[in-house]
Amino acid sequence: MPFSTPLRFAVSNGIPRRAAITALIVGPILTAINQGDALVLDGDLDWTKVVLTFMVPYAVATVGAVGARMNAPESVAAGPCQTTPAALSSGRTRPDPPDPLEAPPLRARIHVSLKNGVLDPQGKAIQHALTALGFEGVDDVRQGKVIEFSLAEEDPDRARTAVQEMCERLLANTVIENYAIELDGEH
Repeated sequence: MPFSTPLRFAVSNGIPRRAAITALIVGPILTAINQGDALVLDGDLDWTKVVLTFMVPYAVATVGAVGARMNAPESVAAGPCQTTPAALSSGRTRPDPPDPLEAPPLRARIHVSLKNGVLDPQGKAIQHALTALGFEGVDDVRQGKVIEFSLAEEDPDRARTAVQEMCERLLANTVIENYAIELDGEH
């Protein structure tokens, strides 16, 4: 793989914007942690450390997004509006339409969030940012993730059992996270 591929991903498809948002949310928290004494005691801030404190979450978010994009299947990495080389070589640019007589696949949606009592620094950062933007009365913000996918299983009970096992073994850290399963298209 050419060296230019990761660099191309790093400056495309919204990665810089998302990395900047991450830095603007996480940077102030890290600055408060690392230089709280200077902020509280009216001491001198080390501006080099402040800049680095914002650059680190930006770099981590960028590297993570580039890594995910490079490890994604070719159709995902190409982005929503690009045709992949595989599609071009097959002569197809769109997937076949679904068969109307065939039952739609089951879709699973898993909501994963930290358990109550587990420190949620991202939730606190979001709450702080919302308050700073003038949204008063926002309290107890908890940040989580949603994972969605289709299942080949047609039986809803077996699908739910399989998804629950996926959550227990991989999708959620059950020591510190809760999860809730939704199945769409149950037939």
